[in-house]
Amino acid sequence: MERTAPASRVERKKEETRLKIVAVAMSLFKARGFDAVTMESIAAEADIAKGTLYNYFPVKEAIVGEYIRRTFAGKCGERVALLRVMPDTRARLAWVLTELLRGITSQPGIFQKYFVYQLQNTLALHRDADANSGFRLLTAEIAALGQANGDLRGDLPGDILVALFEFAFLEVAREFYQAPEQFRADETIGRCVDLCLAGAKANPGRP
Repeated sequence: MERTAPASRVERKKEETRLKIVAVAMSLFKARGFDAVTMESIAAEADIAKGTLYNYFPVKEAIVGEYIRRTFAGKCGERVALLRVMPDTRARLAWVLTELLRGITSQPGIFQKYFVYQLQNTLALHRDADANSGFRLLTAEIAALGQANGDLRGDLPGDILVALFEFAFLEVAREFYQAPEQFRADETIGRCVDLCLAGAKANPGRP
C-alpha cells in the first residue's frame, strides 16, 4: 500500500496540471485568438516551465483536442443512452453529426485549427486516439447497434464502419468551413449520411 500511494499522488498531480493547461489555453484562445497565442504564453499563464508544457502537449492543436475529448466524454453516457432509443442508423448518425456541428459553430476559429491538424494526422496515417475517443465511442456504438439490428453490413469490421462515420463528419466540417454563409446543415448532413451508408447499409442476401 505504501508503494502505490506516491504513484497515485503523481498521477493526480499530472491530471491537475493537464486540466490547468487546457483551461488556461482555451481561455487565452478565446480572448486573443488562436494564432496570437504561443506555447510560451500558455506556459507563462499556467505558471509552468515551457518544457513541462511540451511534455503534455506537443502543439496548441493537441490542447484543443484534449478539450474536445474531455467535453465529449462528459456527455458520452447520456448520448449513448439516446442513441439506443433511436429507430435506425440513419437517425443516429445524423444526430451525432448535428451535435458535433453544433460544437464547431460555437467556436469556429478554434475548431478549424484543430480539424486541419487532424486531417494532417489522418493523411500521415497517424490517428490521435485520445482526441477522438468520445466520437469513436459513439460511432462504435452506432456501428454495433446497426449490425445487431441488421441495418448495417455484418461483414464489415467495426473499425471500418467507424472510419466511414468519421469521414462523414470530416466532410460536413469541411463544407462548413469552405462556405459558412452558404452552408445548409440539414442538407449537408443528409447528403453525407447517404454517402456513408451507401457502402455500409445491409443488403438482402449479404451477411
